[in-house]
Amino acid sequence: MKLKSIFKRPSKTFIKRAVCCTGLALFAYYALAHVVDYFDDDSSTYTKRVAESGLLLNDDLEAIKNDDNTYTIKNTVTGEVTTQKIQFDWTQTSPNDSLGVFCSNGKRGYYNSYTGKIVVPAQYRRAWIFSEGLAAVQKDGKIGFIDRKGKVAIGFQFPYHGNPLSEFIFEDGHCIVADTLGMCGVINRKGKWIIKPEYDDIETFKEYAIVRKSGLRMQVDYNGMVLNAFILDDLNELTYTKEERCTNKDGDVSYINREIPTDRFAYHVGGRCGLMDNNCQRLTEPLYANIEAINSNMFRATLPDYTSIVILNNKGQLIQ
Repeated sequence: MKLKSIFKRPSKTFIKRAVCCTGLALFAYYALAHVVDYFDDDSSTYTKRVAESGLLLNDDLEAIKNDDNTYTIKNTVTGEVTTQKIQFDWTQTSPNDSLGVFCSNGKRGYYNSYTGKIVVPAQYRRAWIFSEGLAAVQKDGKIGFIDRKGKVAIGFQFPYHGNPLSEFIFEDGHCIVADTLGMCGVINRKGKWIIKPEYDDIETFKEYAIVRKSGLRMQVDYNGMVLNAFILDDLNELTYTKEERCTNKDGDVSYINREIPTDRFAYHVGGRCGLMDNNCQRLTEPLYANIEAINSNMFRATLPDYTSIVILNNKGQLIQ
């Protein structure tokens, strides 16, 4: 199939986590780990802001600041002190979950935002929010997943590479993690690989994933089958400008610039660019930051340093 006309489509930016849930709304209620610096000393003002931030979801609960900058949670109706000497870390954003993260003596656990009681004692170096009944936690340098009772549901086997809080989140029964070599894959809620860890990057969607390896992107399903082996970010026709001399019937001469097609296209994948012909055949790998036509036989290709330039012929070969 030939590409006969200008075919330029807007790039589609896939905003996703290596693991980020659309249902979690970009962590709108993310709370700072050191809330003592964020909230006023006044207890009533602090309690109001805690409630507004989603840290406590019961109007009967209040957070009382202690002299050592920790907080005590108290039920103002019953007078019961439910939790003592903790720091709020960050909490859930999903309306289907009530467990938030707290910190105590440098370790993290989970408390119930409605009762104010600790559900999972502080024992983890890092902790992520709950999603679909599971939460990622870090222990001894590895990531595992626990259930709402604190029981380990998926063992500690996945490496931590400074991953942000938007990662290690389950959605539609799958989650992106890496193996010990740092290659990305997708696991199910039982911790089984449903997409093997052999990719540089993965973006997950409800029915499929977009995977990237060696600069190329593919669409695969959750059985690992390839649906589309060549996914583009953008494609544009390469033309060059040629000045032409025109004479009207009165003999007046003028010059106009005309766009001349080259029958070559620049395709874009993962921020890199390659050359393609009008039969959809890739003439180069996506090695360049940009490609421009000089004429129908010469193309200026900018290297990824955005400074160095090489010249390609219309077959994609380097001109030495």
